Amino acid sequence: MTTEVSQLALQAVVLRRTFHDGNVTRYPESHFLDIVVDGRALSDSLPGSRGLVTPLNRAWLPGVERAIDELLGVRPADGLDIGRIFLFVCGACGDLACGAVTARLQVGTELTTWSQFAWENGYEPPEPIENAPASLAFETAQYEDALAGAIGRLRLLPYDELAHHGRRFLWPWQWGWRLPKNGD
Repeated sequence: MTTEVSQLALQAVVLRRTFHDGNVTRYPESHFLDIVVDGRALSDSLPGSRGLVTPLNRAWLPGVERAIDELLGVRPADGLDIGRIFLFVCGACGDLACGAVTARLQVGTELTTWSQFAWENGYEPPEPIENAPASLAFETAQYEDALAGAIGRLRLLPYDELAHHGRRFLWPWQWGWRLPKNGD
């Protein structure tokens, strides 16, 4: 039995959301690298992954190296069973408790496969995703190459910290106001 080998690519995508933060409405944009398999966005093949983002998100740049290590099988993903990885997470916070699309990862010398696609939230048993592919296989060298330049590509994507974290209250001296000197 031969395994059909797919091509993995990462494509820059933006997810736009609206948040009401007190009296201020924010419109944060999550710029991330989406997973593309054989020229088609993986989210199109996995029901329930629309509106989610990959862990390769510009807003989470400090944690992206860890996410890449998880996708490569170098380290386990926090909150998941050993051998499982995050494919899509909540676009606002990336927290497992909001729900995530995960897969079983098997890394071999020649092939890397994703299988057993499931919806997980960390407090209920994983729920298999209906109509998901049985498995996806990639040549390991091509898989590693696709992930190799992810951090550099993410650094080039736009990021608006105010839109993501909201406005903080500043005391007058924090924005430069000073008491007038005597005689002024």
